[in-house]
Parts: sequence; C-alpha cells; structure tokens
Amino acid sequence: MIDGKGKGPGINQARLAAIPSLGDKFFYFQGCTERAYPGINGAFIETCKLLGASPETSDEQSCCTGNFLAFNTAPLQTPLVITQRHYAVIKAKAPACVTTCNGCFSSFLMCDTYLKQQRWKDYTRGVMEQIGKDVVEGVPVFHAGEFYYKNRAGIAQHARRSLDGLKVAVHYGCHFLHQDDPATLLDDYENPGILEEVVRGMGGEPVDYRERLACCGAGLNQRMLHDDRTNSLKITLRKMESMKKSGAEAIVVVCPYCLLHLDNAQAELEVEFDAEFDIPVLHLAELVGMLYDLPTSTLRLDAHKVGVETVSEKLGYSG
Repeated sequence: MIDGKGKGPGINQARLAAIPSLGDKFFYFQGCTERAYPGINGAFIETCKLLGASPETSDEQSCCTGNFLAFNTAPLQTPLVITQRHYAVIKAKAPACVTTCNGCFSSFLMCDTYLKQQRWKDYTRGVMEQIGKDVVEGVPVFHAGEFYYKNRAGIAQHARRSLDGLKVAVHYGCHFLHQDDPATLLDDYENPGILEEVVRGMGGEPVDYRERLACCGAGLNQRMLHDDRTNSLKITLRKMESMKKSGAEAIVVVCPYCLLHLDNAQAELEVEFDAEFDIPVLHLAELVGMLYDLPTSTLRLDAHKVGVETVSEKLGYSG
C-alpha cells in the first residue's frame, strides 16, 4: 500500500530539514546517462531558476565513478579520490549538492562510507595534495526526488498547468532506495511514498501496482556486465504487466538509467514476448518541466523512444 503522507516514522526529519529549499544555492551534479535524455538537465535547471533556486554547475565536474563501483572495474582508491575531488569542486560553488541521477546519488553515498575511515582519509588527502586541492568533508548530497518532495508545495503552486488526474506509475529505482547508512534515507525504503506525494501535489493520481518496488530489469551488472538479456527482460515484463494492469497512463522515474531501460525495453518486449505496452516513461524533472511550459528545445522529448504525446495532450502541453 502506498502511504506517501510525508508524516510519521517513515520520514527522516533531520534529512528533510537539510535538503535545500527553493531559495537556497546548491550545486547541480549531472549524470552521464542523462546525455541520452538531455531534457532532464535542461528541465531541472530551468524549473529551479523559475522557482528562485540557484543551481550551480561547473566544467570541472566529471563522471561520478558509479560504474567503477558497480562493475568493480577499478581499485577502490580510484572512485574515492575522484569523489573527494568532486567535493572540492562542489564546495567551491555551494554548500550542498543535488543530483538527478540514482547512480550518482548512490555513488556519492557509498564513497562517503569509506571516506569516513581514517585509512581512506589519509590516502585521499595525499592525492589531493598532489593535485593542489584541499580535502573537503561534510558535503551533503541529495537526490532531486528529495528536493522535489521538500519543495512540492511551491512547485505545485507556481506550475502553469496540472497533471489533471493523469494516472502515474512511480518507479523509484534500486540505487535510490537502498543505502548502507540509514541516516541518508529520507523515506522508508520498504514502503516509500515521497514521489507519490509529489505526483499528487501536481494533480496526478499515483497508481499502486504489485511490482512497484521491483527493479526495472536492467540490473546494471546483469544487463551490462553479464549480458543477461533474457532474465533482464523477464523482470521488465513482470514490471510492465503490473503497471499496465494498474491502468497507468505514464511511468515516472527519478533514474536516467531506469528511464533508458524502460523506454527502450518496450520495443524488445514486443519482439520477444509479443507484449505491447506503449506507456510513456518520463523523468520527474521532465514532467515538472512540462507543467512549467518549458520549450521543446529545452525538454527534448523527441529523445524518447516511446512517444509522450498522450501525456502532452492530457496536460495540454504543446511546447
């Protein structure tokens, strides 16, 4: 059952208080996979500006190193040093960081658990000295899903249109919900509701479906490292069938990689299992961008394999 009331033991009040508010300055960390859907970056930056927030960026940002961690393709020292360098870049611009990517979010939080250990503090300090940068501690990293949740009232208040009852299947993604340190979790990972609450606040109707907390099917390692396409698609098939049964008119994600998979896999499912879904998949930032009437040149919705025209018509969005 979806709760999503934003109250009770499920919400980490200390973390909620620390999330940047609309008038705050923060660093916006952009993920690599978002290059496939550039509207995620454009939508987040432009809607933040319209709402009075100050998202800072830097050309010094590089990859978060999440793939190194997930695929175990480099020594642990490598992602730790790169993360520490990013903290120096972030701290020079703003006191906190927000990212629209589950992989980046998880990578930062995972590296944090190691950087708290003295041996890794000493090692990264030595490398940072060699490149002329200071070691920076205490840079809080938040997900855009958390940012939207905290500021949902202001976002809905200033939106130019509503979701108008759009039935939405929310997908959180594994790397958003599962973290080692409970203090970094805003919501109850076994029954989260913050994204559903954001959707409700924008006039949408979140649907409950059996596979709500299941993996999108990409599995990252299973799909990319082991090339286990068969089992990947079987998981995705169960997820998509569950969404379709719920009556979902759109799928909303907060992970660019989940978006990439759920968007592309629908064509594969039609070929492999003769299962047709044709359910548009949108990142939450893109959906907010549509509510704010951002131009098509910013949202780049043409990058989606499954067309989003049905959602645009429902919202009255023409770009």
